[in-house]
Amino acid sequence: MLEGRAHALEHGALNGPSIAPRLSDDAAHRALGAAVYVKRCGILRAVRRRVAFIDYFATHYRRRLYEELADRMEVDFYFFADERERYWNRRIPLVAAGDFRRIELRRYRVAGEPVMPGLARELSGRRYDAVVKSLNGRLMLPLVYFTSKTRAVPFVLWTGMWYHPQTAFHRASRPLTERLYRTADAIVAYGDHVKRFVVDSGGIDPRKVYVAGQAVEPERFRSIRSSPEGSTDVLFVGQFEDRKGVLPLLDAFAAVSDVSAKLRLVGNGSLEAEVSRRAARDRRVELVGYVPQSALPAELARARCLVLPSVTTKLDREPWGLVVNEAMHAGVPVVATDAVGAAAGGLVRDGRNGFVVPERDVSALTSAMRRLIEDPALARRMGDRGRVDVERFSHRAMADAFEAAVEHAVTAPARRVRRGPGARPG
Repeated sequence: MLEGRAHALEHGALNGPSIAPRLSDDAAHRALGAAVYVKRCGILRAVRRRVAFIDYFATHYRRRLYEELADRMEVDFYFFADERERYWNRRIPLVAAGDFRRIELRRYRVAGEPVMPGLARELSGRRYDAVVKSLNGRLMLPLVYFTSKTRAVPFVLWTGMWYHPQTAFHRASRPLTERLYRTADAIVAYGDHVKRFVVDSGGIDPRKVYVAGQAVEPERFRSIRSSPEGSTDVLFVGQFEDRKGVLPLLDAFAAVSDVSAKLRLVGNGSLEAEVSRRAARDRRVELVGYVPQSALPAELARARCLVLPSVTTKLDREPWGLVVNEAMHAGVPVVATDAVGAAAGGLVRDGRNGFVVPERDVSALTSAMRRLIEDPALARRMGDRGRVDVERFSHRAMADAFEAAVEHAVTAPARRVRRGPGARPG
């Protein structure tokens, strides 16, 4: 088996997105995933790729991915920011430790932007085979990109963006972002929706874009046995911000006539005062507020359905929405708008494991909630299908995509030589 993989790698047969292994034997899977096998002096030798992985900060929902990657490759993780970033809920603690290697360097803020200038000294071809950088950080992204290119270290971009923000800064920076897509040696996308967006920007070879569908730790939710027959609770979990669509949700629920239905709002944010004021008008609406991650399974256990009514703003469109994965692992059907990445990326499937409605369409949102409230058998069927559908969104599958993207980036120069001048980028 290993000789077959080594032969395929040596002859470029595994350079495309199909590199991700899907083996039934767990030990064989890990043996293949942990290293690339190449033939040297007639002997197969394992080469664990050395990777610098650079991201904002370590979150609870990324820890398992970091550990999976660390199990396969020699990865140094650099986290250059902290919980002050605008999209992060500061009440959720960051991950201080895990079974992965993090490199601590001094961090600064310049004009409000986080930066880790010492990282430039660390990025060299002698130390790393590739660099993975998320599409964030107005200072860190150009620093890492240009350092990698200057020192000829293959650059892998990780992105969840499927809509270019419409602020003045983002409109001005769009040509630079699209150039980044074209010149990155490989790209890892949050889902198929992100891959489509990247490829449609023009001049992007789809073979270098790998899909890492988002995942959560399923064991926290698999044991939940929700009882939709006995509950009419509609659950919202998220930040009380414009981009999450919490105010349109209140409008939509107000039109649900069932007096036994309840809307539970779990979260906090800048709209909390407005949400509280609106919730006071309807005794069926309960403002739960922030709950720790440990309490989320209990919230899902009592829910008829989860609603994620996110909307597009000038600055945001929901990249994924991991609470969708959590709900499906718990057997809870999902109502999501078409501005939710988990819907556009193929996890929420309209009429199968939930409903997908147009963003800001209050009547469509009302109708979807009403159907699940009034039909517990439908909610049960959809929840059961969701449990099945979400299983393919795993940290192992995510790590497969990252590993394949790194290998694509590292071997890109050899492919260009084989193809000759004028060949398409790959």
